[in-house]
Amino acid sequence: MDSQHKQPLDMYQLVTDKIVALLEQGIIPWQKPWKEAGIPMNLMSKRPYKGINLWLLNALGYEKNCFLTWEQIKTLGGSVNKNEKGHIVVFWKMIKKKPEELDEKGTPKTTPMLQYYKVFNIAQCRDIPASLVPVIEDSLAPVDPILECEAILHNVPDMPLISFKGKAAAYYNVEKDEITLPKMKDFKKNHGYYSTLFHELVHATGAEKRLNRKTLVDRVPFGTECYAQEELVAEMGSAFLCQFAGILPNEITNTVSYLDNWLGLLKGDKRFIIQASGAAQKAVEFILNRKEDGTTDEVMETKEESMVG
Repeated sequence: MDSQHKQPLDMYQLVTDKIVALLEQGIIPWQKPWKEAGIPMNLMSKRPYKGINLWLLNALGYEKNCFLTWEQIKTLGGSVNKNEKGHIVVFWKMIKKKPEELDEKGTPKTTPMLQYYKVFNIAQCRDIPASLVPVIEDSLAPVDPILECEAILHNVPDMPLISFKGKAAAYYNVEKDEITLPKMKDFKKNHGYYSTLFHELVHATGAEKRLNRKTLVDRVPFGTECYAQEELVAEMGSAFLCQFAGILPNEITNTVSYLDNWLGLLKGDKRFIIQASGAAQKAVEFILNRKEDGTTDEVMETKEESMVG
């Protein structure tokens, strides 16, 4: 093929291939802790990456999860070390349709298009001002992770009812808007209790009166693609909340039972992981009661993207 007429990158397939490769190595990216390296963020804007970008960048294993675009590196007077390759960050960009296609308000319709730019970790660069790099200190005052979990739960808007009728099962009942759990004493560790509760709470965000998530409200049967995607949303959301609070995610036994199914679905549907990670991000922001900042699914890094060389 003529090198001047390359096919455009299929971002859905590229991201899916990266996740599949990690899973096949036994690496579950949404369960990889970021405590030591910090949550992946852009060094200049200090904005954390979201959605699938969070998991992909964190899985790279750098000592510090600080990233910059090529143009930002040049702006800071730095440079990229020889033979280093950038890492893809995907984002949604709203593309205007033809002028004659107007919405009900008479404004041109837009459609989201998945695009990308590349970033470099600070370990791949030189001459980056040390004053910009955050210091991660173990000597900081310790925070009680259980108190952090309780603080998250205390601030959840429209909290569903929680009952402790479950002897050995945990689930969310859509009709009753009720989470059923075993009592905390029935868990081997308190961390397991909170991890399980976060999982079910992410499910509850999908209720029609909250985020109205199709994979939940359509009551899809076990074994279907929608069911598997909803479980992945809950797994990702719970993993984020656990790390946010400083506790370890639940035992991986439940995740392993879904792993083969996820791999099959990922290989058969290139949009599966993008959709699930975006839905998980929305669920987490709802639970943390964060105001929307105009970003959707994979973060719309408008400032960083505009500086891509």
